[in-house]
Amino acid sequence: MKNKNLLAALLIVMTLITACRFNRPAAGGGNPTGQPNAPATASVPSSAPEPQIQSLQFTTGRNDYVIEVDNTPREFIVYVPGGYDPNAPTPVVFMFHGSNQSGNIMYENTDWVNKAEEENFLVVFPTAWKYKLIGEPGMQEKWNSAKMREFVEPGTKLKDDVKFTRAVLETLEATFNVDTTRLYATGFSNGGGFVLTRLIPEMNDVFAAYSTSGAGLYGEAALDVIPTGITASLYSVLGTNDNKIAERTGIPLPFPIVPEEIFGDPIFNTMLTNAATLLSLDTAYQAERDDRSVIMTFDSSLVGADNQFIFRMVKGLFHVYPSGDNNPMNLDMTPVFWEFFMQYHK
Repeated sequence: MKNKNLLAALLIVMTLITACRFNRPAAGGGNPTGQPNAPATASVPSSAPEPQIQSLQFTTGRNDYVIEVDNTPREFIVYVPGGYDPNAPTPVVFMFHGSNQSGNIMYENTDWVNKAEEENFLVVFPTAWKYKLIGEPGMQEKWNSAKMREFVEPGTKLKDDVKFTRAVLETLEATFNVDTTRLYATGFSNGGGFVLTRLIPEMNDVFAAYSTSGAGLYGEAALDVIPTGITASLYSVLGTNDNKIAERTGIPLPFPIVPEEIFGDPIFNTMLTNAATLLSLDTAYQAERDDRSVIMTFDSSLVGADNQFIFRMVKGLFHVYPSGDNNPMNLDMTPVFWEFFMQYHK
């Protein structure tokens, strides 16, 4: 009986020793057994999984959304045309508003909704973040273009609007059948500056073509260093009576309408040369005129690419995004920009 009790006691002790050896980590992380350690999920930190992009609920027509980007609620509108087919890849146009505006203002005051309905594509109208600007009352919506730091109160934390744009695009791709080869961006004023100084340098692998109105690579939308190797295509519009550009540059109104005078002006020359350089184009241009404007086309690539920069000066146009009834020439640039976009895809 003694032997049986002793044997039972020994078995219990051996079981406890074995359990301690294989279930308790060795001090200092050592491995006294000489064998590989079993995974210790409780004691080894693991990175949290990336949050999954959630698809959106949508209806035909206007859809208003808010998504979180860097713990910040960001707003945007998506217009879905009546002919949207979830089985067909669909182009997308991003419309970036000007200072102290919103996606809603561009939704209501440009012709992009009508054009989307006609041509069956999606339009996105994002809204910028509000900032306290130096010397300005209240808060104003403003896109984080290249010189934004110079316009906000010291210590202001700027939002990453390129990240916001990417997040919106990822959300669209999770919701709609997006044609990723036909993505386009257009912007007015500060939104145009954002297109020129952020989206072209940082997202030229995503967007197939760009357009702007009331913006140029000068002053608020200047680049300290112009990147090289970019072969995007751009259509830019300014008006001879653009008071905002005149205030920022000191060029007297009205601006010149003759190509040689435009290119001969030191500031316009800088704007156009910077844009051509950004797009890897020579500064040689061809010019054509009609009764409303002059068009200067830069399309001689320095790297053998098939891209172009079109600059259009419109007679009598103020600081607006031309939408037909908001300028004396009754010029609506939406169908012109759309036709330009359709020449390009990734």
